[in-house]
Amino acid sequence: MNHNEYSQKLQQLEDCNRTNMVALGTWVRSDALPWLWNELGGAILTPKQQHPNAPTPPRPQKLTPMNDADAVRKGVMVSVTDRTKKLADPSYYRAQLTMLDKEATRYCSSIDAFSEVPSVFAEEAVVHTLHRALLEMMWYALILLEDAAHHVTDVPRYFAAWRRKRETPFEVYKGTEQIIYGIYSGMTHADRAPYTPVAVLRTAIELRLRGAFCVSSYVNPERPDDLLPIDLSKLFEAIQSNQKDIDFIVDLHDVWRIYRWSNFYLHGGARDFPWVPGFLLQYLRPLFADPRTKANGSWSIDGGIRMKRETWHAVRNVLVPRIERPCLMQRLSDAWCALWPSKPSSLELPPVEERAAACVFLD
Repeated sequence: MNHNEYSQKLQQLEDCNRTNMVALGTWVRSDALPWLWNELGGAILTPKQQHPNAPTPPRPQKLTPMNDADAVRKGVMVSVTDRTKKLADPSYYRAQLTMLDKEATRYCSSIDAFSEVPSVFAEEAVVHTLHRALLEMMWYALILLEDAAHHVTDVPRYFAAWRRKRETPFEVYKGTEQIIYGIYSGMTHADRAPYTPVAVLRTAIELRLRGAFCVSSYVNPERPDDLLPIDLSKLFEAIQSNQKDIDFIVDLHDVWRIYRWSNFYLHGGARDFPWVPGFLLQYLRPLFADPRTKANGSWSIDGGIRMKRETWHAVRNVLVPRIERPCLMQRLSDAWCALWPSKPSSLELPPVEERAAACVFLD
């Protein structure tokens, strides 16, 4: 198969119906994904040109998927520097295809389950959802190959594929409308909006971290209605200072990486590839619903973050407001306050009970 035959097959299966959906799922598993790995391997594993008299380099190994954690660390861009350097890094494309493979396979499994059941609730809606999503991802796979050919192999326009990299305000608005009313309610459009959930996933991460430590804002005891929000980066720094004593089921730095990745969409409408949000959603799942159980079969939805009570208090204590003074003056002030305690700072963390924390205590 070449890229023209790949495109022709997608065009043949473009009409949205049960038969085409099942055929698409079968073809993606058996033909499309192996072909994509082979094509990408040809692009990013090809040795660079050397002097004619130089010894022949060893034949590159076959390209294979990364583990999920490496895919997040190599394939998720979190800074402007990333968005420049990663495009020339072969591991970025391997990470992206790893995410595509995992997410496309998830859709194929759903299609397999669908095809084995004679009667499915809301069958047309299911077909419409699964077929469009998988078809779109496989079209975008050509764009991934084009990017790799352009930035790594220096053969631009070989796959003749491109994408629009920014959302318009209208698209975000309509995507929100879909979330509120539902795609098949008749109250909004039925076009795919795979990027709008990035903003929702970001909110989920923020609420998860804040809820675990009951940290949201400072209060002024003299004016209880005055609230000063605590920046999430400050909470992350406080958690990081005690990280060795906290059990995160998903690596804390991966959680923070995904949060920072979402900034490009939230603040600039930048689109990643359509398989990335779903892959990251699944990667973070244990943080929101801990799959581990105790010997008696009990479990806690908050178990993705675990620590001792003293660690929980230590994280919160890092965030207790301090009056900023030059170093020497601060030490003198601390000594003075230790000898003659005085009225606390006007801002403080609101008092909370340990049982309000969305985490599991180990003691």
